[in-house]
Amino acid sequence: MQGINCSFHVKSGTDNPNAFHLPNPDFKPFQIGDFIGSTMEGGSVNCAILHLAPHGNGTHTESVWHIAKEEFPISQVFERWHFICKLATISPTMNEHGQLHISAYDIANELQDSNPEALIIRSSRKSEKTMWSGNNPPAFEPEGLAFLAQRDILHLLTDLPSVDPEIDGGALLAHHAFWQYPENTRSKATITEMLNVPEYVEDGIYLIQFGIAPLHSDASPSMITLYPLKDISS
Repeated sequence: MQGINCSFHVKSGTDNPNAFHLPNPDFKPFQIGDFIGSTMEGGSVNCAILHLAPHGNGTHTESVWHIAKEEFPISQVFERWHFICKLATISPTMNEHGQLHISAYDIANELQDSNPEALIIRSSRKSEKTMWSGNNPPAFEPEGLAFLAQRDILHLLTDLPSVDPEIDGGALLAHHAFWQYPENTRSKATITEMLNVPEYVEDGIYLIQFGIAPLHSDASPSMITLYPLKDISS
């Protein structure tokens, strides 16, 4: 069965999505003495030095270490890589403060009695590289993420650059609500942001596969793959 890639391909330069005014990825060949790590520039092999910021350069998966004072490396969160996942499209609405958000009501209404291990909330069917920096993108109502924590949904994924507003004074209320930090920390839960679900992919139930780099960090660029599931009960 062929998987559906739902991640942005990160490349050097400006041809990437961008959030929080973080610098663009910069991939340059390693040089020392007469050696250059680029076959296009006369070297014998390619050997690049990669500079990137996962939180602003593309699809990334983060652990509670993103907000925690204690270390919870993303490389140590996953005990398996495949989960049953629900994909739901929920359009942002305007709250009383003039902020576009994914409301708790809409999340609960979409989830109903289902209780998947992972949940993708797609804010738009449009698939494109977006310059989010400085544009106050939609965010999530913290009560909605508290609801997901109560339902024990381990992995939340979204096409938005963050579950919290771009500027919120560092409160990060939605992140705290989902991870229940610090009172009842859900250390095995993750948030994946800047997802890139192809436009043709319909809402429904899938098998999801996570792929991350084994980094001792709060976040890693991630490869998210969906596999359609078929009902064979009838």
